[in-house]
Amino acid sequence: MVADMKLIDAFQIKKGDVIALVGGGGKTSAMFAIGNEALNIGYKVVLTTTTRIYVPAPASGVNVVLKPDELELLRGIEKKIKTCSMVVAGAGFTQENKVIGIDPDLIGQILQAGADLVLVEADGAARKPFKAPRQGEPVIPGLSTLVIPVVGVDCLYKPLVKEYIHRPEVVSRLLGVEEGEPVTPSMVAGILLHPLGYRKDVPRNSRWVPLINKVHSPEELKNAREVAFSLCKGGAGRVVISALNETVPVREVLVFDLCSDTGRRHLIPPGNA
Repeated sequence: MVADMKLIDAFQIKKGDVIALVGGGGKTSAMFAIGNEALNIGYKVVLTTTTRIYVPAPASGVNVVLKPDELELLRGIEKKIKTCSMVVAGAGFTQENKVIGIDPDLIGQILQAGADLVLVEADGAARKPFKAPRQGEPVIPGLSTLVIPVVGVDCLYKPLVKEYIHRPEVVSRLLGVEEGEPVTPSMVAGILLHPLGYRKDVPRNSRWVPLINKVHSPEELKNAREVAFSLCKGGAGRVVISALNETVPVREVLVFDLCSDTGRRHLIPPGNA
């Protein structure tokens, strides 16, 4: 475990960033964890979605602004963020108690309304740890400066079926594998790197830093590293390995020397992310 390293350091997050999270296995947890870290260092934070997210429990203390009218929503954010510093924003809520997403073109105006950091959940995964996107998703704002594709390491070696994987038929089609096969590290990396997978619709100037989550045991860390090395071979320069439900969520930050034939791994020490 990387002692005391924060997620905002692991991802090199700064004021003015717009962060889009895609995939499965902890998007919402990552969004709130990053948001709380930013809040603790004085940032004013807006959490939102371009699809749907569950409304946080009242006990969480998060303030929610839900307005179907875009102008009213922006006014509500501007007013609330002056006193609350972290706000969940959306266009309304569904009968399933989910926040309805906003137009991605509103992100610039949310920054102008006083947000130092905007985090956007940009697709759905039906609570599965691994997925492939359907047509029409993800909905990543064009102003995104960082895209975090999330995957849960617990998807590994599960059969490629709907019980464990969201849209296994799309994974099968994109990778040319049979449904029902065990999900391997190379398959996970293959979907993350695929232009119709987790690389889909990533803005040209955005940084792209994968997050491999739910890594608790030595075996899970070994499996996560296998995924990370496959990502390195595909061109990823940085991978974060996490256990988001632990007190210290960052397990490792891996930075790869893309000029090296072997893609050397560097474990980043605390304070030097």
